[in-house]
Amino acid sequence: MSNHTWTIDSITHALPHPELRATFQREVAFTEVAKLHTILDRWVQFVTDIEAGRAEVELVREHIREHGQLPSGYDQETRDSISRYEELKARIEAQRRGHNAA
Repeated sequence: MSNHTWTIDSITHALPHPELRATFQREVAFTEVAKLHTILDRWVQFVTDIEAGRAEVELVREHIREHGQLPSGYDQETRDSISRYEELKARIEAQRRGHNAA
């Protein structure tokens, strides 16, 4: 994950949308203490992935500023990133369904 020391508050503030923050807070509030580490690990990974994506976006922006176009091969990288995002989203949804069934 990252070298960041995560707290519930820092995870909450790292989430970019109010809906995500509300979902995170709800999951933390209604999860059994024994299962809380699993929920927190998943959200830390999610936030870490978001932070990694932000860095990539900044690199692409800088490349566009310097060269006036997307980096070569970016279209394939975009498709790969979308695939990774969809896989992550599906895992989160599956875990959420499992959590709600408990």
